[in-house]
Amino acid sequence: MNTPTLETERLILRKFTENDIEAIYQIYSNEEVNKFLPWFPLRSIEEARLFFEERYASKYAQPQAYAYAVCLKKDNIPIGYVNVDMEEHHDFGYGLRKEFWHQGIMYQLNFDERKDRVYKKYWDNSNIHFVETDI
Repeated sequence: MNTPTLETERLILRKFTENDIEAIYQIYSNEEVNKFLPWFPLRSIEEARLFFEERYASKYAQPQAYAYAVCLKKDNIPIGYVNVDMEEHHDFGYGLRKEFWHQGIMYQLNFDERKDRVYKKYWDNSNIHFVETDI
């Protein structure tokens, strides 16, 4: 299955479409929102269009993927993204436009404080490591 639409009380999680290029630009152009991503923030609508083709349209052509646009139900316009990588490490990533932070839309906690959940290959491939300690 590839990115089935999901709905909550406040949100729609769905595939990005070509109609979402402006929203993709708004999400991925903010340096603070994308601080921990392995690429630079988008600088133009054309980069957003290419990003959609390379990062989303190509994933949607695969048999299985989970690459979501996070939309408020009231207008179905993307305000963020959620991606679950289907490769060995099953990386989980998300981001929201800054004006939607601190509204209880998305969060992640490690309640049992286990440190053995880090995917070692991914950790070793990057010189930059971010671990939240003040939760």
